[in-house]
Amino acid sequence: MSSLNAELAHELLHKQRSHGSLKTHFGVHGLIRHREDGCLKIRIPFGSTEAILINTGGGLAGGDQLSTQLSVGPGAQLSVTSQAAERVYRTLGPAANVAHEFTVGAGASFHWLPQETILFDGSALQRNMTVRLGGGATFLAVEAFILGRTAMAETLIQFELHDTWNIYRADKLIHAERLTMSGASPHSPATLNKGRAFATVMLIGAHAVMLVPKLRSIVGDNLAISCWNGKLLARLVAEDGFQLRKALKAVLSACLNGEPLPRNWEM
Repeated sequence: MSSLNAELAHELLHKQRSHGSLKTHFGVHGLIRHREDGCLKIRIPFGSTEAILINTGGGLAGGDQLSTQLSVGPGAQLSVTSQAAERVYRTLGPAANVAHEFTVGAGASFHWLPQETILFDGSALQRNMTVRLGGGATFLAVEAFILGRTAMAETLIQFELHDTWNIYRADKLIHAERLTMSGASPHSPATLNKGRAFATVMLIGAHAVMLVPKLRSIVGDNLAISCWNGKLLARLVAEDGFQLRKALKAVLSACLNGEPLPRNWEM
C-alpha cells in the first residue's frame, strides 16, 4: 500500500468511530430531563417505568465511545434494558470504551437489565460502571457475556475484556470488582471449564438475603451465590448463550420479587 493510501485508510478509520452519550433524570412522575447525542438513544413509553437503551451504531468496534448517565430520583422506580444483545466486533487497535454512571435516590429502585454482550474474535472492550445509592435504595444489575456464538461455530482466539464496577452508598464504597480477560477463551477447570457464556447478577436491597435458598434451588450447580450486608452477588456459567439466558430469566424473575421481566427478555 502506498503512503498516500495508508494515510487515507488511517483517516477513514479515525472518522468512522461511533460516539454516543445520554443523560436522563427520572422521577416519581416520569421523565424530568433528557439529553442524547450521537448513536446512543433511550426510549421510555408514556406512563411507563421501563426504558429501552438503543445503540443505533449496530454494535461496538475498536475506538467507539459510549457514555450513559442515568439518575433516578428519591422514591422513583426505573427499569432499563437494551433493545438487543450488544455485539463487540474485531478491532484494528483500540478498545471500544463504554462508561455507565447511575445515581439512585433515597428509597428509589433501579434495575439495570441489559441483554447479553457477545464478544467476537479479535474484539476489545473496556467498560466501567459507577453506581451511587441513596439511603434505602434498591439496585438490581446483570451483566452477561457470550464468548462466541456456538451455533455459528465461533471460537475466540484473541480478545480483550476489562469490566470495572464501583458501587457506593452514601459516598462509601460498598462493592468493587475488576474483571480482566485476554488471549483465548479461558476454558480451564479453574475458570469457565467448557462454558462459553457467563454472567454476574447483583442485588442490593433489604430482601436480598431471603432469596438465597430460592436461587440455589432453581439454578443448582450452574450458580455460585453469596449474600452479606444486604448485598447479593451471583455468578452463572453456561455452555452457551441459550442456556445462560434460560438460567438468567429464572434468577432475575426471583430477584424482581413478582415484577415482570422487561418484554425484550421474552423475545
